[in-house]
Amino acid sequence: MDVFPVNWDSVPEVMNKEQFFRICHISKSTALHLLKSGKVPCEWSGKKTRCYKIRKEDVKAYLEERAIFPELYSAPKGWYGTHYVARLSKELPEDTLRQMHGYYEKLLRKYPDVVTVKDVVALTGYTLTTVHNWCSRGSLKAFQKGLKFCIPKIFLVDFFCSLTFRSITRKSLWHIQTLNEFSRKMKHRK
Repeated sequence: MDVFPVNWDSVPEVMNKEQFFRICHISKSTALHLLKSGKVPCEWSGKKTRCYKIRKEDVKAYLEERAIFPELYSAPKGWYGTHYVARLSKELPEDTLRQMHGYYEKLLRKYPDVVTVKDVVALTGYTLTTVHNWCSRGSLKAFQKGLKFCIPKIFLVDFFCSLTFRSITRKSLWHIQTLNEFSRKMKHRK
């Protein structure tokens, strides 16, 4: 995604949706999705026009996080039309990926070396069927013991850092919280 310089001195402290999408170089539809979904905090007045008030700090935070995690701000399938598919950058920078790996390893340090599907469900908030499908399709590497999938923790961390996991459109609350926390930690390291 291209990064456009913004003269923040000329930007008002509180802006409307039109100013927001022009500053961020996004479409009106994308701006509407970001505001309605709460991905960019705003105040809604209830009026029919000029009903959104967005703070300059929230726009700055959005642009910084979008540069690191564009998939976090992609609209759901079908938002723009019948066949919308979010296009994501395939690779994170090597340093970011390494730090993300470390973040998830630290997050999972209290878990055993091999976890079950139920453990992953309890941790992530995704359904049993979803996690089972990840294992069956090979997205989440696991081995079977009887009828149960057993997932080595190192493969779980790899999966959490993968494009497949990061590009889930309807993320669980845990998923959103961990991405936001990781993003904040990345900002503090700069």
